[in-house]
Amino acid sequence: MPAPATKPQWDKLRALLKPDKLPLGLTAVLQHVLKQLHEAAPQMAAGIFLLDEEKRSIQAQVSELFQRGIQEGRGALPEVLRTSAPVTILELPAVEGESVAMQSQIMVSLQASPRVRGALILRSPGKNAFTAADGEALSRIAQKIQTAIENAMIHEKMLQEAGGEAERDLVMAQEIMARLVPRKAPEITGVQVANINVPAKIVGGDFLDYINLRDNHYGFLVADAAGNGIPSALLMTGFRALFRGLIQNEFNIRSVFRRVNEQLVESTASHQFVSAFYAALDVTTRRLIYVNGGHVPPLLYRPDQPPRALEVGGPVLGILPGTSYHEDSVVVKPNDILVLYSDGLSEAESPDGLIFDSHHILRVVENHEKKSAEEICQALLEEVQKFSGAQHADDLTICVLKFL
Repeated sequence: MPAPATKPQWDKLRALLKPDKLPLGLTAVLQHVLKQLHEAAPQMAAGIFLLDEEKRSIQAQVSELFQRGIQEGRGALPEVLRTSAPVTILELPAVEGESVAMQSQIMVSLQASPRVRGALILRSPGKNAFTAADGEALSRIAQKIQTAIENAMIHEKMLQEAGGEAERDLVMAQEIMARLVPRKAPEITGVQVANINVPAKIVGGDFLDYINLRDNHYGFLVADAAGNGIPSALLMTGFRALFRGLIQNEFNIRSVFRRVNEQLVESTASHQFVSAFYAALDVTTRRLIYVNGGHVPPLLYRPDQPPRALEVGGPVLGILPGTSYHEDSVVVKPNDILVLYSDGLSEAESPDGLIFDSHHILRVVENHEKKSAEEICQALLEEVQKFSGAQHADDLTICVLKFL
């Protein structure tokens, strides 16, 4: 009996699912994924199921073996559509008359968008064919599939709604980036959090994310993808999925940055890269551990001490293979204010060619230190718009954390 797919086969599949190898249409994406799954593990039955909770519809693409199993009486809809379990491994009961007896099954959940979720499901003719290691490998692959599905859904929606080709490209990029902006700031004991994102006319790659980690830890990520338009937006979508998948399973931030860098070097064009700053806050100890990957340094304003730029880390991600990153930490105190931002703030120009640099940012924070995080965020936006004449050549992202 054929052996289940080995780790090199999963590695081959992950390589075949690089962003530049994936089509944009949703059906084409699902068909492409199934084709590559068949190449990696031809003895297995494979299916991808998507449940649109808003439309109350299910979309599926299944392999020939999977379809044959359905016709011969084996169920099609995986339980993972009705559970939050990320990976489920189980042994299958026998089905009388099944031409290829499938005895093992692994289901990996997909979350393509807030309203569309689903599952990647594989069935094997071998007993105990899947292990926890297979689950981990397929979870990493599922991150790529999720990104491809999300991009395909946006692509199809924009083609339906937009006009000419240039307008379609612009609207599509705007939609992709808008979906990455957090809908609301997290509620954290002892911390006020506020953010503002103002996209440029030519869509860039600014990105902000809040990550709820285990054990009373919260992550704050601000990043900027090189370039603009659809390539930049798609790069940031892939970066987000990759970073989130790694950071939620590993607390070593340096290691995550190193692994993300290697993935981007391997899978992106030479002119594509991402600058990123990430900090993890332990709410109990109030220690903030961070790594800065070539991003404009966030500023920590302290009423009773000199301000501090959080710049320890390494270069941008996606350019240099084998790069090591360093981390630093700081214990935050009541009334400390941390400002994370993109270069759309710190490099904004006045009509006279002056730059809204860190001195301007700190002056605004100092003048509003008694205000809430939301008010400080708004004050920074108003001041930079006044400074630059309200016209920005770049995206503008600001996140303010005020510690109580």
